[in-house]
Amino acid sequence: MSRDEGARDRVLRVVAAGRRVADPADPLGQTARRRLLETSGLSAEGIELALCEHLETRPTDADIDALVASCGAAPRCHVVLSANVPTGALRAIALGVATSREVFVRPSRRDPVLAELLVEALRGDDAFVRAGGGSIALVEHAAPAPSDELHVYGSDAAVRALEEASPEGVVIRGHGSGLGLAVVGASVELEHAARAVARDVVPFDQRGCLSPRMVLVEGDGERVEALGRALVRALDEAGARVPRGPIDAATEAEIALYRAAMEAVGELHAGRGCVVGIDPAPRSLPLPPAARVVHMAAASSGDVNRLLARWASLVTTVGVGDDGELARSVLACVPWARRAQLGCMQRPPLDGPVDRRPQSGPRPRAAAGVLGRSS
Repeated sequence: MSRDEGARDRVLRVVAAGRRVADPADPLGQTARRRLLETSGLSAEGIELALCEHLETRPTDADIDALVASCGAAPRCHVVLSANVPTGALRAIALGVATSREVFVRPSRRDPVLAELLVEALRGDDAFVRAGGGSIALVEHAAPAPSDELHVYGSDAAVRALEEASPEGVVIRGHGSGLGLAVVGASVELEHAARAVARDVVPFDQRGCLSPRMVLVEGDGERVEALGRALVRALDEAGARVPRGPIDAATEAEIALYRAAMEAVGELHAGRGCVVGIDPAPRSLPLPPAARVVHMAAASSGDVNRLLARWASLVTTVGVGDDGELARSVLACVPWARRAQLGCMQRPPLDGPVDRRPQSGPRPRAAAGVLGRSS
């Protein structure tokens, strides 16, 4: 199926609706802020940060062209959303309307706010309707037919379940579990690196697939310990401005287990709603819980394959502070990952799916194996 002429214009109307949501003076933005307090799990300050600084409302023309080029073309596109990152609905819907004139959106049941508001805005937007006959609707269940595309965001299990339930001939784009990885090379000044990593950790309370959960530090144990202490200070200062949202009992238990493990093998520091574990001589990398908890480990280029053996397939983005040997080795280990400057990991351009791993591409059900994993 060839792409229609209105795809680009429809994406631009999604961006325009996003600008309304980001604007605290717009009724749509006011509704978003009020409702997200009940559904997102973020603090009021965390919601403001997400909407004002991390909603993709200023893409370049090149970004829009790249997003449209990254998509397939289908008679209908069905978008199934998750609740990890409330702003993720904008990119997902943009990809949907670039794929098809006719789009069906199933919001997350836990946090449907952004999806509902964006769809509401588009349905009332005459320019969206005129852009190649754009049509968009909210649904309770995805029901793709052969030749349709199904875009699934959520856990790996959710992706697999919907893929298995879809009819033959449906093209699946799966976006499951993912994480970010930060790299601090030998030439990077530590206080600068700490502030930059904190800027990447705080948005969405670290729940997104671009959020850094682990930091590899080039140098000896003394250097990684110094950076760990600086990161706690930076996160503590950030937490005073943007408090972490409430966490549930299960996450509290995960944090307690991580703290106990790090107290046994390394060093642990805690601040205002944050925890930093420091391992100056790592044998492996544990995955800390997504609650402003960061695992920091000393590493050299020769350690990379061993340390990332368990996690490489989950890495969606790598934040780097220089072009040193450690950064080059990490990027060679995960060649599909987006590269970002430290401090900008949570601000990818609106140029396509955030996850560029090969598994995340479109796959007919008959040929589907393990689908992509990006929230």
